[in-house]
Amino acid sequence: MIVVDCSSLVHFLLDHGKTGSAIRERVGRAESLAAPGLLDYEITSAVFGLARGRRGDEPKITGKEAQKAITDYQALALDLHPTLVLWQRVRELSNNLSVYDAHYVALAESLGVPLITSDARIERSGTARCRIETFEASRT
Repeated sequence: MIVVDCSSLVHFLLDHGKTGSAIRERVGRAESLAAPGLLDYEITSAVFGLARGRRGDEPKITGKEAQKAITDYQALALDLHPTLVLWQRVRELSNNLSVYDAHYVALAESLGVPLITSDARIERSGTARCRIETFEASRT
């Protein structure tokens, strides 16, 4: 089992480069996938944001690509966990991480499994008590 965060799944779903391929390979080796329940909200926000464009930027993906990404996300065998029970650890972690990121770390810690991410800040925070596997986004 591994815990996957939103950043890794956006690459998994939409990145056709090296980072996306590496994450798809890693996720494919996992026996099962877990994430906090907030992942549904984060994925839809990220995908819709890419399709809408931000701050005057052109959209990064088409509406059709966004629809496929959400459909593919829905098809994942993903075990979503409630994380409110982990609030004390989330609070501790949120001194160095966003509250959202803290939920992923706290869940991975509680399950005793690695966290898969493409957000290097999580690993750099040095606060996680679980293994962090960071797949850095390639710059093109």
